[in-house]
Amino acid sequence: MIFTTEGQSLGILEATLRRLGLEPDTRPVPLRQDFELPENLTPDSDLVIIDGDLNLPQAWPDSYNTSILHAPCPTVGLVGTEAPSRLKAMLQLGAASFLQKPIHSGAVYSALYLGVNAFEHVDGLKVSLDDMGERRRKRIYVIKAVAEQMRQRGLNEDAAYDLLRKASMRARVSVEDYCETLILANPDSDLDRGKTKKRCQAR
Repeated sequence: MIFTTEGQSLGILEATLRRLGLEPDTRPVPLRQDFELPENLTPDSDLVIIDGDLNLPQAWPDSYNTSILHAPCPTVGLVGTEAPSRLKAMLQLGAASFLQKPIHSGAVYSALYLGVNAFEHVDGLKVSLDDMGERRRKRIYVIKAVAEQMRQRGLNEDAAYDLLRKASMRARVSVEDYCETLILANPDSDLDRGKTKKRCQAR
């Protein structure tokens, strides 16, 4: 999907994209006219090329739930005026590579290649960070489950964790998910009762 003004460069870009096996969907936008980015883009099949000389929106639609500097699909910026404000606006929309205007067909593939791979790299990092955050949130269940196994089976900390890890592998889930299920399935476990008893004794 291409957001730019009409011109000779647009024809070169469309022809080059077709030769690369892509299907250009051009959305001509007058230079000083505001426009909205679409809400139906997917990372697996779409790629957006945005002209930095346009009146760019400040962010993608809220429906994508994307953070700043990240886009819902690979995004390439068209650079005409190399003003810092223009470049910053494209970066804020997640443009990961750039094509200089006037466009030369030989530069298109490199820009697309860098844009797609940069998007996948950032997307992979985001998934890893989300996974780490979820694992950190669930560590309390691992601690509780390890303590319960130590108390019930007379194991040391390493042996108790190893037992839970092997059980999670058999269940084909992460050890955090396994321990969460174990603890939530037994909210009135002996471990909790032990804590309650100690609190009562302290009083």
